Amino acid sequence: MIRVVLVEPREPRNVGAAARAMKNFGLEELVLVNPERPLDEAAYRLATRGAADVLEQARTVATLDEALAGAVYVVATSARAREGYAGEVCTPREGAPRVRAMTAEGPVALLFGRENFGLSNEEMDRAHAVWRIPTGGYASLNLAQAVLLVAYEVFLARAELTETARPRPAAAEELERFFADLEAYLIEIRYTDEHRLEGAMRAFRRMAHRALLSSNEVQRLRGLLRQSRWAIAHGGERVD
Repeated sequence: MIRVVLVEPREPRNVGAAARAMKNFGLEELVLVNPERPLDEAAYRLATRGAADVLEQARTVATLDEALAGAVYVVATSARAREGYAGEVCTPREGAPRVRAMTAEGPVALLFGRENFGLSNEEMDRAHAVWRIPTGGYASLNLAQAVLLVAYEVFLARAELTETARPRPAAAEELERFFADLEAYLIEIRYTDEHRLEGAMRAFRRMAHRALLSSNEVQRLRGLLRQSRWAIAHGGERVD
């Protein structure tokens, strides 16, 4: 299952046009994170009758955590070049086959940002991959255009990939619990300080996203952090 997540959309009509683009290419699960305005007649007019069901079934949630719940693979989209992404950077055409393959493991979330300034750095950090949409110099796509382009590439991609079979990747919320533990641990052992913490965590997120850690691997890493804390406090005794 592929989940399209629109973060804080401003215009209902853009949501309607995005729903139509989704329907064109077989995507039907739409999640709206804290939209500025509720869906209205303009949204349904832009969706047309054929995609009205996408709007009717769309979920509205308050936070990105809720939107990503259960997702095993997260893609953030951007038309702009930035430095220091946590996820692997590629084009939609390069990344679409991986998305198709990952749907066999669980839900995949495609993140689209606000019409005026896209996704924040913190939201981009949640993604295993960042899809940069190439443009001819004017890097400002309409929200529905971006959804259409990404949905088209995913539709064209084929799942017949020669990837080595691996365990089901950890869900987004499992990874966030691990990152929270790791962040506290890095401060505790003075690996970094509060001023450099963001950059350090982005580097570790990048490694974890590229590794596609399984649920079991995440639990082992969290166990390692717990045992390390215990060893520091108790001189090396083992914690059960």
